Amino acid sequence: MKKERIQVYEPAFCRIDIWLHRHFPEVSRSLIIKLIREGKIKWNGETITKASKVVRPGDILEICWPVEDISHPPPQNLPLDVIYEDKDILVVNKRAGVTVHPVSPWEGGTLVNALFYYQISLSQYGFPLRPGIVHRLDKNTSGVMVVAKSDPAYLHMIGEFRVRRVEKEYLAVVEGRWKGERTIELPLGRSARNPCRMEVRKRGGREAYTEIEVVEEGEELSLLLVKPKTGRTHQIRVHLASQGYPIVGDTVYGSKRGGEFFSRPALHAFTLSFYHPSGEWVSFAASLPQDLRNLISMIL
Repeated sequence: MKKERIQVYEPAFCRIDIWLHRHFPEVSRSLIIKLIREGKIKWNGETITKASKVVRPGDILEICWPVEDISHPPPQNLPLDVIYEDKDILVVNKRAGVTVHPVSPWEGGTLVNALFYYQISLSQYGFPLRPGIVHRLDKNTSGVMVVAKSDPAYLHMIGEFRVRRVEKEYLAVVEGRWKGERTIELPLGRSARNPCRMEVRKRGGREAYTEIEVVEEGEELSLLLVKPKTGRTHQIRVHLASQGYPIVGDTVYGSKRGGEFFSRPALHAFTLSFYHPSGEWVSFAASLPQDLRNLISMIL
């Protein structure tokens, strides 16, 4: 068994089984209910057996996780480019080709595997497969990410992303000389034909808003500074492609030159700015990987 002690910080009142499943999404709700009925979860020192128990701000939960059913990914010695670290957060420059977290305990090569290897303290929210992960980048997108090291920091950062107080800037190289809109406001949803793809959907889509600044223009390529104001899946990739300017290397969304000289979407999370859990406004930037530097040099 793995014993864990966690405090409830949110102001909302909620059933304990729902609260636990919300914050430990990789653990099935049925397993959580089973643990409650077996007396494996304590509420403020008291063993409970009913999943309908309501948790409140300040409550202390003690959980005995069955390690045979729940285990975190194995530590792996993988490169980790740390931009900043304190007791609350870790800011990293994620490499292209690295998935943020595994979808099963046996998957390897992810950012979470590296965090475990370097024994970095992580928020228990998201346990066991994505502890401390408050946002994600696509596997082949490089750039700046923030990870929560404490539970209060996790809840703070999740709240900041939810109310859209986090400012994000990406660098993207697109095919063509940009003549598209500088503000793109098109709703997005999953493709009915291919659920792995997103698409512009006038009906049933979720609002998505992106601002564009042209940094450099070449004869065949353009370098853009992209500011997504919402955080939809594949938002930048779909919005740019919707204007007729797919990201170089993004063959999923229409790139015709992906295999020619760039093997992944030419997209980099450049800066990330937000209110630190301490209340201070902070900004971080991630240096560009060499492959993207080489591509940009073709425009300049």
